[in-house]
Amino acid sequence: MMECPYCNKEDCVDEYIIEFYLTTQENFKRRKNTALDGTPVVCEAGICKTTGEKIWFCPHCKSLIKHVDSHRAIVQCPKCHKDIALPATNRTFC
Repeated sequence: MMECPYCNKEDCVDEYIIEFYLTTQENFKRRKNTALDGTPVVCEAGICKTTGEKIWFCPHCKSLIKHVDSHRAIVQCPKCHKDIALPATNRTFC
């Protein structure tokens, strides 16, 4: 079981979603998404039941990370520092 990066509990993370995401990433690599230059989109792996914050899964380091608030489409994972793409619905616009 994977622990929430906010509260360290195991029941905040949907491991089925992560498993499904990893399967779709294989298809993503084969198709080479040119819109994001092949940068994988981060997986929403759950919501912390204590804080209400989104939990993300990095496709590079395979770890759970806290929600990254940004207006940019591509950011770096706070753990492995490799590029990850943010879903359009998670970008902050002012």
